[in-house]
Amino acid sequence: MVLQEAQAMGLPVVSTLHNGIPEGVRDGETVILVPERDINALADRHIYLIENPDIRFRMGMAGYKFVENRYDIRKLNERLLKIYKDLCDNSYPGAQRYE
Repeated sequence: MVLQEAQAMGLPVVSTLHNGIPEGVRDGETVILVPERDINALADRHIYLIENPDIRFRMGMAGYKFVENRYDIRKLNERLLKIYKDLCDNSYPGAQRYE
């Protein structure tokens, strides 16, 4: 959750391609991902962001919007409620009525 929290604060993120990290970010848009254990790539991407404040700002804002749209609890609750209602109405794809 640390990467989502950083994005929610409008911070650009540099991280490694590890486990589920790519699923919670947008590589090149909200974060920069580099191969694991590649210290040179990690340092290079940090320097790149330091030298490019406009890209830092754009990535930070994109990350904020990404987290707001994807992880907002109100939106998630609405989607879950719709799934439950559709299941109860038997209109959810793949739903079966059990009696």
